Amino acid sequence: MRITEFKDPFTGRTGIYLFTLDHLERQLIFRNDSDFVFGVNTLALGVLKHKVRVLCYALMDNHIHLLLAGTYPACLAYYRWVLHRLALMLGHRYGVSGVLRWKASDIQAVTDDRMLLNEVCYLLRNGYKARIDSPFTYRWTPFECYFNPYLPLLRGDALPTGREGKRVFCTQEPFPSDWEQVGGRILNKFFVDYRAVEQRIGSGLVLFDRLRRYDLESIVAETHGVAERITFTDSEMQEKIRTLCRNEWHVDSLHQLGRKDLLRLARTLAHRHGASKKQISRLLGIDPAVLETAL
Repeated sequence: MRITEFKDPFTGRTGIYLFTLDHLERQLIFRNDSDFVFGVNTLALGVLKHKVRVLCYALMDNHIHLLLAGTYPACLAYYRWVLHRLALMLGHRYGVSGVLRWKASDIQAVTDDRMLLNEVCYLLRNGYKARIDSPFTYRWTPFECYFNPYLPLLRGDALPTGREGKRVFCTQEPFPSDWEQVGGRILNKFFVDYRAVEQRIGSGLVLFDRLRRYDLESIVAETHGVAERITFTDSEMQEKIRTLCRNEWHVDSLHQLGRKDLLRLARTLAHRHGASKKQISRLLGIDPAVLETAL
């Protein structure tokens, strides 16, 4: 697939792009902590080879999100290199091949600061969205980097050098002498350009307030037990619908979905977000009788 198949609004200038590898339905990319560590280190190693900046990322067991800054060809080269490294890992560790394939619809240009805030929050919320952990404590995003006055105090161990470094990180590339790691994982602060995100967002209050209610919802769920349903207002559910349309189907509105995808969206809202049939019917415009058989 040629890079000209993606319409780049920045026309050769430095821009910001969200790369999303769709959920793998029958396969996992990361099966344990060792796999996730390999994934994080791959993102770090990539910035040494490509002229890109990693603004944010989210690694999930069956998909990934990368928010990158640079020219489109450089960002695409980085994304493809990351997928190649992960494919090699899957082949070497699990004998799996042919599951990590990118397409032009994986890519979305981020054109303003509001959109940047939304995408950063979306990535940081992925752990909560999957009901794994709070946005503040999910381990496979760089949340700890943003607006953190204590970040300079976060220290690790020096990276191994020579043959040991090449063995641990599966690379021939030399590392910057000031990079550090904890448990074999390169610290986010050395390769994530969190300062660029902070400058564009402007305030930690804006970021944290956007994330906070999702964290509180997970606490409520734990307090009342797994059977307690978390309810969302229509406006909150509409935001989830917009996010799902953008990230699952790469469209701007649910009105661009066909009947089959609209019903799939209805099932997602019911099973993942606890939406009632009445709320789904109201927000999606689906006849209640149809929902009775679809859900």
